[in-house]
Amino acid sequence: MGLARAVLDLLLPPTCAACDAATAGGLCAGCAEALPDLALPDHGFADLGDGVTAAGAYAYDGVVREAVLAVKLRGRHGAAGPLGRLLWFELGLPPPARAPWPVTWVPSTRATRRRRGVEVPRRLAGPGAVALLERVRAGPDQTSLDAVGRRAGPRGAFAARGQAPRRVVVVDDVRTTGATAHAAGLALREAGAERVLVVTLAVAPAPARAAAGLSAPSS
Repeated sequence: MGLARAVLDLLLPPTCAACDAATAGGLCAGCAEALPDLALPDHGFADLGDGVTAAGAYAYDGVVREAVLAVKLRGRHGAAGPLGRLLWFELGLPPPARAPWPVTWVPSTRATRRRRGVEVPRRLAGPGAVALLERVRAGPDQTSLDAVGRRAGPRGAFAARGQAPRRVVVVDDVRTTGATAHAAGLALREAGAERVLVVTLAVAPAPARAAAGLSAPSS
């Protein structure tokens, strides 16, 4: 279904990733009007520890959740670029092509890339992002793990591709427990980065974090 939808995206006029209404790409005007209510206070800032911090643009709910699921599961890959531009705009950060610091992304597993056909975090990051991380261990599917497993699962899953720059911004789609963001950031820290900021389009609401055994997004 994902591949078929990706082909249709190339042949048919673009539609809204959240509701399928006709639009120039990304979200239609009606869905975009819902974004201010989903914008996170303090940009979802969280200190993940070990010199790694995190920020997020929107709550993983409503039209944002629908758009993310459309890109990740329903083959709406063309919407990733516009959603990435929303990420940079909402956080007040320049996109990679104009950023004074290197921007990279959290690499997906090979199985995930094969299944989805694209690397969603890379598409969100946009032109100018550079590959600074690699997956060295796939690890179990996060959705199959309990709270303890979710926090420990991504540990050791990433490695830096050589010496890391002093300051790095890392892009991912959704932050739930913060474990993946921390593991990716820690790999860069161990390779020489002094400060790492992991930014995501969305952050899971508090009930989802509580269900994962967490009381705050910084866990």
